[in-house]
Amino acid sequence: MSYLRRKLHNLTHPLLGRVLMLHRVVGQRSDGENRELEVTPQFLEQTIIKYRQQGYQFVSIDEACDIISKGHTNTPFACLTFDDGYQDNYDIAYPVLKQYEVPFAVYVTTGFIDNRLPIWWYPDEQLGISTESLKSLDADPLCTIGVHTVSHPKLDTLSPEEQQKEIEQSRQELEMLLSHPIRHFSYPHGAYDSDTLKIVNDSHFVSSLRAWGGNIRKGDATLLELPRIELKEP
Repeated sequence: MSYLRRKLHNLTHPLLGRVLMLHRVVGQRSDGENRELEVTPQFLEQTIIKYRQQGYQFVSIDEACDIISKGHTNTPFACLTFDDGYQDNYDIAYPVLKQYEVPFAVYVTTGFIDNRLPIWWYPDEQLGISTESLKSLDADPLCTIGVHTVSHPKLDTLSPEEQQKEIEQSRQELEMLLSHPIRHFSYPHGAYDSDTLKIVNDSHFVSSLRAWGGNIRKGDATLLELPRIELKEP
């Protein structure tokens, strides 16, 4: 898209906001290939301050969906989301978010709860969120818990039946654990296909999140393929 066409597009499709993607918040980042998944609490705090200074209003994923559906906002939104379900989301990220009263969503891979399944990209580490911590997060109105499958596969590599099992089983596990409906979903690896979209639509999720895509502008995004911006600490 040329500069002039992009300029015109942005004028006719005003900015609504951004959904921001994170994974882990750690005291000290690792030196390996997982470093890009990790940010420090100082970076998280600086991000919150920066976005507020730039005029963004932090909202929950439900509030973001409402703004997107209406196609209008006086103040662009920022929505913080955390994928996978790490214990440090509770131990390290949550105190910062609580201090600044920032809504956020955690998309949980249910097999990782209490480390029942290993987080394979962190071999030999016990990083999955505990049931107790998950329930504590869920009890806070600032937090929304979402579905992120049972085992974190690339859904577009699975049969429709396998995809259905991964999505529905994880949702059922979370709903039994937390005793309320779970309304939001995030695609592991950002991977999905037409079968995934049909399953998610038929399951009546309010939203489903991709792992890329940039800003959300009026008329550019559907709730079942919401773009995100990954936050990376230098």
